Amino acid sequence: MLRTHNCSSLRKEDVSKTVTLTGWVDTIRNIGSFAFVDLRDRFGKTQIYLDSQQFEKLNLKNEYCIQVVGKVRERKERNPHLLTGDIEVVADKVTVFSKCAVLPFPIQEEINVSEDTRLKYRYLDLRRPNMLNNIILRSKIAQATREFLDEHDFIEVDTPTLIKSTPEGARDYLVPSRIYPGSFYALPQSPQLYKQLLMISGIDRYYQLAHCYRDEDQRADRQPEFMQIDCEMSFVEREDVLNIIEGLLKHIFKKCIDVTLPDFERISYEDAITKYGSDKPDTRYKLLLNDATDILGDCGFNAFKDKYVSLLIIENYADKISRKNMDEDNQLAKKYSVFGFSFIKYLNGEFSSSIVKNIDPESLEALKNRFAIKENDLLIICADSKKEKACVALGALRVAYANKLKYIDKNVYKPLFVIDWPLFEKDDEGHIISLSNPFTRPIDEDLKYLDSDPTKVRSTSYDTVLNGVELSSGALRIHDSDIQKKIFSLLGLSDEDIKERFSFLVEALKYGVPPEGGFGIGVERLAMELAKVDNVRDVIAFPKNLKAFEPLSSCPSKVPVEDTDILGIKIVAGDENE
Repeated sequence: MLRTHNCSSLRKEDVSKTVTLTGWVDTIRNIGSFAFVDLRDRFGKTQIYLDSQQFEKLNLKNEYCIQVVGKVRERKERNPHLLTGDIEVVADKVTVFSKCAVLPFPIQEEINVSEDTRLKYRYLDLRRPNMLNNIILRSKIAQATREFLDEHDFIEVDTPTLIKSTPEGARDYLVPSRIYPGSFYALPQSPQLYKQLLMISGIDRYYQLAHCYRDEDQRADRQPEFMQIDCEMSFVEREDVLNIIEGLLKHIFKKCIDVTLPDFERISYEDAITKYGSDKPDTRYKLLLNDATDILGDCGFNAFKDKYVSLLIIENYADKISRKNMDEDNQLAKKYSVFGFSFIKYLNGEFSSSIVKNIDPESLEALKNRFAIKENDLLIICADSKKEKACVALGALRVAYANKLKYIDKNVYKPLFVIDWPLFEKDDEGHIISLSNPFTRPIDEDLKYLDSDPTKVRSTSYDTVLNGVELSSGALRIHDSDIQKKIFSLLGLSDEDIKERFSFLVEALKYGVPPEGGFGIGVERLAMELAKVDNVRDVIAFPKNLKAFEPLSSCPSKVPVEDTDILGIKIVAGDENE
């Protein structure tokens, strides 16, 4: 036996026991006549006492991997910061398993080193306690998930990771077939079609911790490969699925970080956009957008005429904003493709702004009365011919001011569901396009609009949002073949298109389909919220960087020509420098 205890398990009750510990040298304090070594493993630390002769003979350095055999004794001075702070181990025998070369960075909580260096030496980075704790947290999420779903009669089923390429929103990662030259598998963006087939098969309740892949640009909360808690349920209505999501997340938060989440609010997509300017609203602070179209849309100012006008009120801030601040805010407006923001101050009982002279007094008075404008309020206005564009741009400014003015309590959790999403919209050429996958079920009461105005049809989709972060999405599925044909027709899909893209699922829909719905929770984003970190790479053992490259193993990389020849593939794209 290489060890009898881990480095966090010894207590006063173990005094006088002979124990064997293993781990890494964390810190060394050489007193002269003796030395203290903190030995670290994934469980914690234990102080080791070495006499001067032992210490000089061993010549220990940080991160040496060693074994210590010795007797436990009570420490003269307790260390309240360690679980093992009441004791130390007097070393009798020390074995060095392996030495450690000069480290590229110290193994400690805070380090000043580039992310690519951390990723290149990820096996060292993961020794740092905060990183190790993030990986342990992910393991706890998986355990809590299985515990909850098993108790609710879900069956864990693996689905294939080499699948048919079907349109799902992002670009597929393709895998060439040697046996079928010129043909490709795709790595799944989600198990969407397979989990629907499982419901048709009678599984009734399915889940898996599914690996998913999307070839898209990277950002702080996105990776080319990710994991989701993927679920599907038969014979359910929307509220049944939402209750499972809510119960699961409450269970995970309680088990993993001992936080009791409040009940989940339900917010319509329309309210999310018009009141918060986001389809994933952060409701921890009461800084709402207001619809001022009926007042300002015909107030005499041409920039607002025939536009949707959204209004944000920043209380007690009119005397603080400068021209420079306004210019900075308008840089944000450009990112959202709107003309800009208009600013009106209410000071000394009057409205002041370069645009006030263009607004009739009756409209200003109506503005003051409707929105209870007070002394020193700042009014920020965004107008656009498209309601969503105006709201989303102003919603981004809402978040910026909430951060600037420290309105956000980081210790508060406000979970919610965004429901009643539109099923369709029109593109710039006036064609109907789907805002979900073509198997998403419309809300029954809106079926009447399929023929007259499909853009009025709401879907049974639902997103789970926590503090402005989207944790999951899902929907009920179409189980009526006539409705499915109608949706395909509206999207302009020919029989040939349907056969080419979805033939196996369409065929399955002929054989008795139950009402069903499901969801997928992004494990990495969930772990980010639990760990309170801002970068998804901090909760993944071996992530890719922002260029979808893994510095540790230097992948993706070229392969020998004979490996591509056997697949019938000719490489035509070379290095950027070639």
